[in-house]
Amino acid sequence: MRCWLLSVAGLVLMAMSSTMVLADDHPTYDSLWHEATAGPGCTSADHSDFILVSCLNDLTLWYFTKPNHPAHPGVIKRHMQIENGAWISVIQGHQFGPDSAQPAFKAWLAQIQDLDRKMSEDLKRRY
Repeated sequence: MRCWLLSVAGLVLMAMSSTMVLADDHPTYDSLWHEATAGPGCTSADHSDFILVSCLNDLTLWYFTKPNHPAHPGVIKRHMQIENGAWISVIQGHQFGPDSAQPAFKAWLAQIQDLDRKMSEDLKRRY
């Protein structure tokens, strides 16, 4: 199992940077599902190849792959937090499949990181 942590800094009016490090915790797909769905105010939405759990109380989005997703079994957690006076997006990725699934999972993480980059650029244009 691989666990990745991305920090996308400066989403609001600051330059964006990101880092990816291997995290050292050992959750399971099921324990992350329980953590995501047990939170107050969390709702889930079914998509073709993943389930999105939105927890607005703590500004967190969870993406859980379905068996037809190339990165299955995988989980991505995105949450917003304030760091040094700026909002940042922190992305944690957990891939529970074989090493052969790593390229698909890394590509999926890159897609999520690209969403944050686009959102940051849009916010900079607006404000």
